[in-house]
Amino acid sequence: MTNFLKRIKANTLFSAGLYVLLGLVLLVWPEWSTEALCMALGLVLVLCGLSDVFKFLRNRDGTLYAAMHLLTGVILSAVGIWLMVRPTLVAVIIPRIIGVLICFHGLGNLGDTLQLRSGHSPHWKTAALLGAVTLVLGIILVLSPFQAFTTAVRIIGVVLLYDGISKIWITLQVSRVIKAADKVSNDLRDAADAEYRDISDE
Repeated sequence: MTNFLKRIKANTLFSAGLYVLLGLVLLVWPEWSTEALCMALGLVLVLCGLSDVFKFLRNRDGTLYAAMHLLTGVILSAVGIWLMVRPTLVAVIIPRIIGVLICFHGLGNLGDTLQLRSGHSPHWKTAALLGAVTLVLGIILVLSPFQAFTTAVRIIGVVLLYDGISKIWITLQVSRVIKAADKVSNDLRDAADAEYRDISDE
């Protein structure tokens, strides 16, 4: 795997790890104050947004996939900064903000599924199911009002935990497909070089 792809994998796993960590915190300590929750959530969103912008800067190939990384990164960073600057004003819409974010991740996971399918991975159907569930969970957060803030925090924690774990699994599967494709490409190149040397020796 090239250094570029390794960096992309590391960035994605870093972002997913942050979601798992935040999900566990919200699940275990839902009584956090609104301000503390917004600050923590804002910081995570900024870090994830910067990670997506970094991925775009490393892969400016003009594709829609690269543009989506830039758009997602800018949106996440802007929302994260907003949450940290004005936490008390946006507490009531946190579930919807998280829901939109989870929807983006679900769409991204479904995009990774296409790569798994094109790479003939046997796990592409599982990845498609995980991506679809992520998308549905995001829609639920966007559309469902929560009366109790503590309940909303716990639900957000569960969704973030699921999103992070599923993203880590899908990323590892995509990494295996890319490694397998690189190995086949290298083997073909070595075979062609060997054949060329044999012909030259004759």
